Amino acid sequence: MDTILSYVQNQDGGTTTFELAINIASIIGMWKMFEKAGEPGWPAIIPFYNFYKLCGITMGNPWYWLRLFVICVPVVGWVAAIYFLWQICKATALAYGKPESWAFGYLFLSPVFYCITGFDNSDYYGPMGVGDNRSSSARQAKTVSFDVVKNEPQKKTYQDHSDEVKVNANGEQTEETVDFFFDQPEE
Repeated sequence: MDTILSYVQNQDGGTTTFELAINIASIIGMWKMFEKAGEPGWPAIIPFYNFYKLCGITMGNPWYWLRLFVICVPVVGWVAAIYFLWQICKATALAYGKPESWAFGYLFLSPVFYCITGFDNSDYYGPMGVGDNRSSSARQAKTVSFDVVKNEPQKKTYQDHSDEVKVNANGEQTEETVDFFFDQPEE
């Protein structure tokens, strides 16, 4: 147990395997997103430059990311930094044809959503989604809806199915009429 705790606490100053996996997933997803936008993918590897390119692709202003340095100001800066980061996430969603609600995914689970966006069949529509002429409901149609709908029970209808049998099992013709009823009692 102590070895697990020391591994998780990362006392040697290096990165853990989990952190490394998250960073690699972010790089791979961002690489594919850049390629989808017609840019080379290698800037995803370089810290800060990848955010510069992301802001350029999704917002049209590559220097927008510098606003995040407002985090140096206590309390007010933190709120402003979260707002600016939200704007970048929302622009990323719109640029790749996703609904604005995807901004929550980019904000809280960015490596996962970068990979989803990079590897799915969505298109790049330009900064802030300016090339996306679809309505917001059409944009929502590509996402899964988990709305709970109450279905009313349908009335059961029963029909009388009568068929006239003209050939018996031996292949002889008969004039008997066989009635088939598939009705079930109502519950």
